[in-house]
Amino acid sequence: MNKFKEIKHCQNCEKNLPYHNKKFCSVKCNREFIHKNKPICLNCGKKTSNKFYCSHKCKSEHKSTYLICHTCRKEFTINDKWRIKQGKVKYCSDECRKRRYEINSHYFDQLDESKLITLGQLIVTGHIVDYRTFVIISDEKTILDITDKLDSTYPIETAGWKLCRINITSSYLVKKLIELGFVSNYLFQDVPDDLWDGIKRTHCYSVADDGVSVFRTDRSKVALWVCDRFGGKMDCQTKKDMYKGIMVCEWVVVWK
Repeated sequence: MNKFKEIKHCQNCEKNLPYHNKKFCSVKCNREFIHKNKPICLNCGKKTSNKFYCSHKCKSEHKSTYLICHTCRKEFTINDKWRIKQGKVKYCSDECRKRRYEINSHYFDQLDESKLITLGQLIVTGHIVDYRTFVIISDEKTILDITDKLDSTYPIETAGWKLCRINITSSYLVKKLIELGFVSNYLFQDVPDDLWDGIKRTHCYSVADDGVSVFRTDRSKVALWVCDRFGGKMDCQTKKDMYKGIMVCEWVVVWK
């Protein structure tokens, strides 16, 4: 049969077509056919104008593989199957990849009496360096007490003046401490709550033989808080910071 005389039908409404080189009788039928025969997204099941996925998000989710981070033990996704086969994907972030030590970053998620004591210790001995680094400087006894509570394996270094220093890397812990009242400039750190039970368990507080209590700190607001609480006398002294190599101010509160 001659192809010019062959009768063809519209693929949408089955009407006879006047021309052999057409598939639809009208633009309306063409659009209806395309809408009814749209492919289904392999991820969410919605109709899409693309071949397999309705969006880049669905494409990424469908091709992703769930893995467990070797450091924080959290679940994360990756869509690079070649790297997975090579065994090169072990960590969820660069922070976990670079971290060689462990710490309980979720220690302050639920506060209780013992955790408020730890928070009071950190108020006078620790400070935030950046969004993921927290430094604690105190005597060895206080440092060991804090690291034991936080389940920390970070190394303890010397910091001069018979004090020790520990650098902790955890963006989640730093974020949590900021929520609890820590400020970026530790010299102006305030006491967000009644944390005296923790503050007095540091090297900053001591009691002399004659019963006189002495509190020393480089944080003026903390010193004012202690002075107002016990009605003591407050004085400012200067000393050389052995770690920084500069002269610093130290606030001394005395009461009996």
